[in-house]
Amino acid sequence: MGATFAVAVGILGFILILQFLAVAWYFLPILREKVVESATVASVRPATDIPASAPPAGNPAANTIAKPERAQPDPALVQRINRLVTDSDHSYRVGDFESSLKGINEAADLLADDPGILLRRARLLESMQQPADAAADYARVAALPGLPADLRTQAEKKLAQLGGTASPSTPSGSHQVMEDAPTGQNSDVRDEVGLQPGSKLGVVDTKLRDGAPGTKVLRIAIKSRPGSTVDTREMKLHVFFYEQDESGEIQLTESKVVSQWISPPVNWADNEPELLDVTYILPDSNLPGSAASNGSPGRKYAGYIVGVYYNGELQDTQADPGPLARKFPLPLYLKQEAQ
Repeated sequence: MGATFAVAVGILGFILILQFLAVAWYFLPILREKVVESATVASVRPATDIPASAPPAGNPAANTIAKPERAQPDPALVQRINRLVTDSDHSYRVGDFESSLKGINEAADLLADDPGILLRRARLLESMQQPADAAADYARVAALPGLPADLRTQAEKKLAQLGGTASPSTPSGSHQVMEDAPTGQNSDVRDEVGLQPGSKLGVVDTKLRDGAPGTKVLRIAIKSRPGSTVDTREMKLHVFFYEQDESGEIQLTESKVVSQWISPPVNWADNEPELLDVTYILPDSNLPGSAASNGSPGRKYAGYIVGVYYNGELQDTQADPGPLARKFPLPLYLKQEAQ
């Protein structure tokens, strides 16, 4: 009985193995096809299955929209424009208007609608008695978007002054406007720091007040260009007071004039204006040092002119009244021995 049971169990086991092989033989091709299909689908699944709003783990900035980089200006071009503007400013200050206009026009061609360049050219054209062209540039500046308020006011003021002379057919009116300009010798166009374009120093404010009896005190604020180093030995300030005699002629005063810096040390190290007080003895005061005491009675105060020089070159002027600076123009350069 034991042998019979063992044989029966063996036969049943063999039958089960045959059945398993038969099932496997039938289902194996189907299973293989499913596996291949799944592998193929996984290999071509698009990346858009990942939600667009979800940045990859560990990189929260990956979902930020990339902005195109702003094109950097060509350093050689920037250097060329700066050189043209600098040379034009220098030519303007020494009275070579043709060379100044040539340079600033070339700069304007390279950098269109730059307010600094347009204001320079307008000032130059005004000095060359071309009010219509100057007014056109002032109008372009005033219309620029995002312009600083002081430059816009400046352009609009000059445009209003030239408003009645914008036509080339009225040059005489232009001359009258320029004669009445408060700054006299130079146009009152200033750059963004309040200085004449290209200058290293500038007279940014003058105030005349009554001093001790028989005197007037002129306070002068002189500013340096921010970031520049000023050698005080190369800075010269000229202050002239003028008087009118009994015949109506205007002449340089013979009265005593005394000056004193009130903001020592005078070095412009903090980019702040340095202040100078100039005391002038009135001609009709009969005080020692007045024009009357010097044998010139009957004179009356008529105005002043202030000029600041650096390295012997005129940087800026202020005059009150303005026409004085045209009647008595300051030299563009100081002679070495006269500095």
